[in-house]
Amino acid sequence: MVSRRVLLEHLDQDHDGASRRLPVIEQQVRRLLRLLPPPPADVLDAACGPGLYAVRLARRGHRVVGVDVGPAVLRHARGLARESGVDVAFVHTDLRQLELVEAFDAAVLIYYVLEGFPRAAQERVLRRLARALRPGGRLIAELRVRPDQPPGRVTAWDVVERSLLSDRPHLLLTDTTYDDRRQTYVLREVAVLDDGTVRAQQTTGRLIRLADVTPLCRRAGLAVRAVYDGWTRFRATALSESLLVVAERTSSRTAGRARRRASAAAGHRG
Repeated sequence: MVSRRVLLEHLDQDHDGASRRLPVIEQQVRRLLRLLPPPPADVLDAACGPGLYAVRLARRGHRVVGVDVGPAVLRHARGLARESGVDVAFVHTDLRQLELVEAFDAAVLIYYVLEGFPRAAQERVLRRLARALRPGGRLIAELRVRPDQPPGRVTAWDVVERSLLSDRPHLLLTDTTYDDRRQTYVLREVAVLDDGTVRAQQTTGRLIRLADVTPLCRRAGLAVRAVYDGWTRFRATALSESLLVVAERTSSRTAGRARRRASAAAGHRG
């Protein structure tokens, strides 16, 4: 049930709260095509959702594999690929356990996926993606540096037709907190249905500072080649709200040295 509600949010054209709206996706795919190797390239769409990017990349001549943990979004992605007449493989897996037989020329990680993992797991996810790439393979990752609110707490309420918590009309209470020092964003949602039923969920985002991008990627076996201010062609600055990171897989020997340096530095600080 929750998986199906997530799919509805992905496909909703009234907001950009799960997947972006289709005109925005088209613009972002054009930007990706400038950053990816020329087609035909083997591209991994990590956390592909309903396949909105994967299918479009396949239409442009890339050989695409999409992976996600959501059964409903994967079913939709497979149907979308069939309707579009493209051959895209979609695999059900968690990025923390990503193990694929084939190697890729590039991987994309779109829409702040990394921040949904605990801090300790973020490097592990990047390392799994790096291992899925061929030497010199390219990772394009979208990261959020800060949410669309100042530090502190914001509360709101609304009567909605549906949400992730219910398919029925209900009162939706939201409470969001952003801790700038910890780079942590917490969203709490409570749905009150007309029969008195109450449903709740909490989502936590652990954001990454601009200065942490290069060392984090280095420890995961990736060398950062460029960091853009969101989806623009401009380089990121301290004022950027989101980043588009372009990194390449390094040799396992280089990645090992980076992890040992990081471990030694942590031990020295301790």
